[in-house]
Amino acid sequence: MLLLTFASPLSGLVFAQNPIISESLTLTVYYDGYVKVIDIFEINQTYPQIVLDLLTFEPQSLLFIDENDTLLDYSIIDTKATVFSLGANQIKASYFAPDLTFKTGKFWTLTLNVSTNTVIMLPTNSSIISLNKVPDRIESLNDQITIEMSSGQIEISYITDHVLHDQGDSVDYLPLILIFSIIATLIFGLAFKFLRTSKIEKSMITEKVLNTEKLFSQHKYLRDEEIQVIQFLGENNTTAYEAQIYEKLDLPRTTTWRLLKRLQKMEIINIEKSRRQNIISIKKKYLKKNKSKK
Repeated sequence: MLLLTFASPLSGLVFAQNPIISESLTLTVYYDGYVKVIDIFEINQTYPQIVLDLLTFEPQSLLFIDENDTLLDYSIIDTKATVFSLGANQIKASYFAPDLTFKTGKFWTLTLNVSTNTVIMLPTNSSIISLNKVPDRIESLNDQITIEMSSGQIEISYITDHVLHDQGDSVDYLPLILIFSIIATLIFGLAFKFLRTSKIEKSMITEKVLNTEKLFSQHKYLRDEEIQVIQFLGENNTTAYEAQIYEKLDLPRTTTWRLLKRLQKMEIINIEKSRRQNIISIKKKYLKKNKSKK
């Protein structure tokens, strides 16, 4: 779960007042005390970034994904995560938290403070010893207890009785699961970066020439800043990162984003999502015949 640094969302609150609305928060507790956190929320797409407080100082396998399953870039200082989310309408945050539980003898205790209703799934074959408040919902399915708690301080004490082998050997596979999860995340990230870099490099191998005469004859009433964007793209092989356009225009990010969306609506440019930032390019219909560089 992520503690939002903005005002707590309330029913009926519009994005102009609060850029984030929490949709769901789920915590899955494992036998060795690790907790998987999944938080899904809607955001205002015009905000270039959002700042979130993580529930742990040690997030593992941390991912931020938008509604198109695109990885979003982020930076972390202490427990604060700055997520570069411009253009995204929804974000899913997922990570493992190793320090939300502690064990005393055979008793485990989950303790945390949340800003929204939370669904907590305890390990299978667990028994609840105590709760710090009355839950909104509690049910057991396939020997797994699911609890829904309201916002605020949560403290749940429980015990587990978990045997994986008939011989009575207790085996904990979570460390292996975490290792494979981390390895898979790294491989996915490297592959994504390689494919994205290769795609951009491939676009730079071929010289693209903007057909200025055709474009401006079909769009005679463009604004000055829109013409600047088109000319800048024409000087840069008709493709550039969104950040480069921000720097060129020296305008606020939200103003520049609305400008780009207008050009996209006029079918002059393409806006393609990438892991770190959007790639802006002139549509093929406004390009002259390509000439390959030797």
